[in-house]
Parts: sequence; structure tokens; C-alpha cells
Amino acid sequence: MDKAKQYRSYLLIILGIITFFKILFTATTSLSLFSEETQYWLWGQNLDWNYYSKPLMVAVYNFIFTGILGNTDVAVRLSAVLFSAGTAWIVFELGLKMFKSAQIGFWGALMLVVMPYFHLASFFHTTDSSLLFFWALSFYWLWMATETRQTSHWVYAGSASAMGMLSKNTMVLAIPLIFVYLLLVDAKQLKQKGFYVYCLVFALSFIPIIVWNFQNDFVTFRHVGTLGGVEGESKPFDFGESMKYVSEYAGGQLGIISAFFIPFLVMSIRRMIKHKERQMLFIMLPAIGVWCLFFLISITKRVEVNWPAFAYVNLSIAMAYVLQLASPGWRKYATYATAISGVLLILIMKPAPLDAIGFKKVLRPDKDPLARLAGFREMGERIDFLIDSLSLDKQFIFSDSYHLASEMAFYVDGNPQTFTINLGRRKNQFDLWPGIEQFENKGYDGVYLQWGTADRPEIIAGFKERILKETYFAVYRGDTVKTFSLEVYKDLQHIEEVKTDSY
Repeated sequence: MDKAKQYRSYLLIILGIITFFKILFTATTSLSLFSEETQYWLWGQNLDWNYYSKPLMVAVYNFIFTGILGNTDVAVRLSAVLFSAGTAWIVFELGLKMFKSAQIGFWGALMLVVMPYFHLASFFHTTDSSLLFFWALSFYWLWMATETRQTSHWVYAGSASAMGMLSKNTMVLAIPLIFVYLLLVDAKQLKQKGFYVYCLVFALSFIPIIVWNFQNDFVTFRHVGTLGGVEGESKPFDFGESMKYVSEYAGGQLGIISAFFIPFLVMSIRRMIKHKERQMLFIMLPAIGVWCLFFLISITKRVEVNWPAFAYVNLSIAMAYVLQLASPGWRKYATYATAISGVLLILIMKPAPLDAIGFKKVLRPDKDPLARLAGFREMGERIDFLIDSLSLDKQFIFSDSYHLASEMAFYVDGNPQTFTINLGRRKNQFDLWPGIEQFENKGYDGVYLQWGTADRPEIIAGFKERILKETYFAVYRGDTVKTFSLEVYKDLQHIEEVKTDSY
């Protein structure tokens, strides 16, 4: 067996084991789906050519898998698990192609699967799950295209990028990044048709996005512009806030790659600068370029830690390459660092052994990111009980939060369409669908959920009477991590909502 086949076999076994245990965890855990996952699942129940904040494919993947396996947690997450296995495989193949070394490809894939950002995208089904796959696939074919100059390879790259664009809009950054790469490495190719064939095929994905936005007041562009700081209300520059955003951004980016891998990242950057190898430039340019872009945004706005992570997907190949050139001591360290990173990810998902030795003092349950997944399944069961025990024949479920509304659409029996009202929030996808006004003065009762327990006079005034209010506690790792109010109202009249232009 040659080296490539041998390492492919090793990788296939490892990815198979990882896939099995991720599916097993989802099938057996008491934790609920992440609210973004249930939101995208709900989009899949309302198929469209685009959505408020994202393109259509995340809904399509949900529609396909839940159509086959039913509306279950495993069905929602299965596409993320499969996309992640595919992404790791592409990283292996790209490393093999670029450096003619199956060992570099294998270690690149192995280091990738234990990076925290990749673990999250490979476990929870968000738009990043498929974006990472199509980003990796695009750059695999872009490498082939720039090396061989074959038109067919440019077409394959354009097709992969088009699918990436239909998964998440940030895929568009591939165009300027590959343009800059060619400008630096082989400017003559910019006078040939290949790059422009790529752009043309890629541009086909813009059609459903632009047409849908034209029909819906360009809400996606307004939303993305607000997040990027070019739309919406501008605030005076605050140096203290700026330093806070920048430090959060810089620290967060190092953390999501894995603190253990920082030495290899430094080695990779030094190697690129010193030797100017085209392979290293091809890998490092997207990561550095996207990092710098979001760094500039972080000067004035908070940047979510996952936003630039898609461009890091090939970084592990560069790290594996510099490791092959490093001393045996560094290679030994890499083995331990990869193993420890993997073990820590497992313990974070199953923290009971850590809690037994005082982990709660290091990371309080209410600060644990997984606490955001606690309690929704049980809340859905409680709503089922109330609807039955209170004999609510005509009712709807609503909230002022799309997170809660999405979770209840998934976890309440029968998967009812839920609704949101605006009591002072920015717009979201629910605002593009029919709202609760369709139930006014028709004898419909309302089941309302909110974060916290404060009374909302607008809601009380909007119904004939409130017949129940109870406080609901979500528990994780033995502690209360969230408090909700669950309220039942009789006979909707009219709720005066806030009119907003905030995106």
C-alpha cells in the first residue's frame, strides 16, 4: 500500500469514529439544539430563495435531512457532521497536492478537526458548517486551476464557490483574495480567461440573492451593512470600547485556532515571509487578509469570534508543513498538542469529570457556552402540558425573541409555526412572515415566552386577560443558568408593536 492510500485509510477510520460519536452525543444528550440551528430548521419549513440574514442552502440542507429522518436533533445536525468530515478530507487532499506529501495532508486534517472553531462548525449546524466545506473545496480547485491553467478547473472552482455563496455571503471574499494571490505570484494569468470564467460561474449564485432582496427591500444588504458598520445609526468613537473590541477579537481568534497551535502559526508566517513559497502564500493570504478585514471592523464594532474563521480552514496544512521542517522536539510537541486539544474538546462537551475536580470555579455553568442549549426541550414539554391541561383549542405561541420562538417551533409537539412581536428589537426573518395580527379578534389564545420575568404592559393590554404566569428555570451542570417567563393569555385583541428600521 502506498503512503497516500495508507494515510487515506487512517483518516477514513478517524473521521468515521468522530462522526459516530458526534451523532451518538446528539442522540443521547439532554441538551437542546442551539437556537440558530432551530431558526435555520424553521427556514427549512418555509423554503424561499433567500432569507433575512443568510442565503437559502442552510434551509435546503435542513429540508432534505429532516424530510428523510424526521424533525429530530440528529437530522438537523447530521449535515454539519457530514460537511465537517468532507472538509477534513479536502484538506488532506489539498495538502497532498500542494506538498506531494500524504503525511502533511494527514496531519493538516488531524490538526483541523481539533481546532475549537472547526469543532463548533462541525457539531452545530450553522451556515459555517457548509461554508467551511465549500471554502476548502473552492481553494482546492483554485490551486489546481492556478497550477494547471485548465479552464475546467476554473469552472469547478467557480461552482464550489457558488455553492459556498449560497451557504453564506462571506464566500464572496474568495474573489479579491485569489485576485491578489495571482497579482503577487503570476500576474500573467489575470490576462487569461481562467480567472474571469471563475468569476462568471461564481456570479450565477448572486441571482437568487439579488432578486429576492429586490423583492424584499434589500433587507439582507441592510442587515449585513449594519453588522459591518456601514449601515444604521452611527455612534461617536469611544477609544475604551474600541480597545475592548480589538482585544476580544485578537484573543478570540487565537483561542478558536487553539492556544496549543500558536507556535506553529508563528512558524508558518515566518516561513511565508522568509521563503515566499507560493504554497504558503496561497494558504496564508486568505487567513491573513480576512483576519485584517475583521480586525478593522473590530475597531468600531464587536466582531463575533466565528466571523473570520472560515478563512482559517487551510491553515493547518501550513502548520503541518512547517512541522515537517522543524526539529523532532517540535514534532513531538505537535503530537501532544493535537491530542490534548482533542481531549479538552471532549471534556468541554461532557464536563462532569472536570466539575468533580472543581471546574465550576474555572468556568461557571452560567458562563459556559453550552448553557445556551439548556432547557428548551423541557420548556416545549411544559407548553404541551399547559395547552392540554388548560384546554387551549385555538392558540398560538409567540415571543419577543426569535431564539425562543425558533426553539419552541422545534420542541413543541407538532412543530407549530411560532411568531415574534417587536417590543424594541431589530428586525429578523419572522418579520417577513405573517405575524400574530392574523389572530386578532378571532378568539385565539396566546402562549408567550420571554427572557426574565418582568411584566410587559403592551402584551397584557393586548389580550382580554392573562390566565397564567410562571417562572421557568433552565438547569445545566447542576446550576440554574437561565430564567424565563411562561405566560398564557386569553383572546387576542391587538398588541401595539414597535415600528423599527433597525436591521
